Parts: sequence; structure tokens; C-alpha cells
Amino acid sequence: MSVLPAVSASVLQAVPAMPATSVTSVTSVTSATPSGSVVSIVLAVAIVLATLCVVPGLTHMVGAFGPVEGEQPRRPVPTRDMLGLLTATVVVAFAAKLTDHVAWLPAYAYLGLVGVALAAIDVRVHRLPDVITLPSYPVMAGLFGVAAVLDREPGRWLRGVIAAAAVFALFAAIWALPGAGLGFGDVRLSGLLGGALGWLGVPVVLTGLMAGITLAGMWVLILLVTRRAGRRTQIAYGPFLLMGAFVGVLAWNAH
Repeated sequence: MSVLPAVSASVLQAVPAMPATSVTSVTSVTSATPSGSVVSIVLAVAIVLATLCVVPGLTHMVGAFGPVEGEQPRRPVPTRDMLGLLTATVVVAFAAKLTDHVAWLPAYAYLGLVGVALAAIDVRVHRLPDVITLPSYPVMAGLFGVAAVLDREPGRWLRGVIAAAAVFALFAAIWALPGAGLGFGDVRLSGLLGGALGWLGVPVVLTGLMAGITLAGMWVLILLVTRRAGRRTQIAYGPFLLMGAFVGVLAWNAH
């Protein structure tokens, strides 16, 4: 795990900084004046409400995926209220953080929605279904692509792509190590999160991944100390990666 900061930083910092342009971006238009700030808030609220409209279907989505053959679900399907509360917490937190960058919010709102579903599925049956994770790559790339066009910041999109590839490669290498304890679903998820964090910058990638690794390590330690698990016990790693990404986004400093 200690190679993560060095590998990610060395690869991602190779992306050249994009020169400033004289064209005003959508974000600067909506945040430069008091009326623009109101527009940003209204748009952010609209995006949050549109995202939360999908919440009623999350319970069905989570319950649709069973464990691998021969195993039983480890947890019941969360209630709609619980999934709704978690989704609202994540998406509203992202909206509050990104009010001045409203063009970015659809991508992070989507990540919050899908992230809650994946975390709930992984906790319940120790799976991160490809049918959710893989289509999320083009969806996120498209949403960030629109944001890059609106804000005239193609460098962010390119950095996100490189971050996704670098983090995916790093976790794939860890997965290949004997006794690593990762599933390949975790590897696929790591690339998706790397792209979302890479949009915000290399330090955010490192912060998010290290937060996820630290949270997972703390949980394993608690399980071992309380004798609720042994050294070979498998844990759902996806929720910790997702929580780390959540921490990374909220810790991002625009300045």
C-alpha cells in the first residue's frame, strides 16, 4: 500500500497544466455575481432533487443481486428510508461543496447515487456488480466531458482519465499479489473513483485513496481485536473505497 502515493503522483503530475483562456466559463458566470450565485444554488438544488427521485428504485436494485453460488446474504436489503437518507447525505454534501462549480455536480451526484447502491450491495453479498460499475465509466466520462466543455477546462478531463488508468493499474497490481484480499470488482471500482478524484487534482486522489485504505485497515483491526474475524476473513472493501472518495471530495480545496 505504501507505493500508492509515489505511483499515483508520479504518473498524474505528468499532465501539463492547461493555459488560462480569455473566455469566461459557465462556472465563473454563475458565481461572479450575487444573481449568479442564486442561479448556481437553484441549479444545484434541481440536480439534487432529480437525483433523489431515483432513490425509490435503489431498494429493488440492491435486492436484485444475490451472493455467489453456495453463499448466503450477509445482511438484509436496506430499507428505502435508509438508502434515501444515505443518498441524500452524500449528494447534498457534494452539492454544498460544489455550489460554485455547478457544471461538475451531475457527475458527482451520479457517483453518490451509484456509490450508495454499490456499497449496500457489497456489504450485503460481497459483490460489486459489473453491470453497474462498467457502464458508469462512460457515464462519468460523458458527464465530466460536458463539464469540461462548459467550463472550458479540458485539462481536468484528461487528468481524470489518467488518474483512472493509474489507480486501476495500481489496484490491479495489488490484486495480483498473493493474499491481497481484493476482488477484481474492487479494482474496477478503484478506477472509477480515481477518475472522479483526478478531476479535482492529484492531492485529492491521494487523499481519497489513503482515506479508504486507512478506514478499511481500522475496521479490520477492530474485527481482529474483538475476535469477530480472523486473518483470512474476507471483508467488503468497496464501501471503504467509496467512503475514502467521499472524504477526498469534501477535503478538496479549490484554492
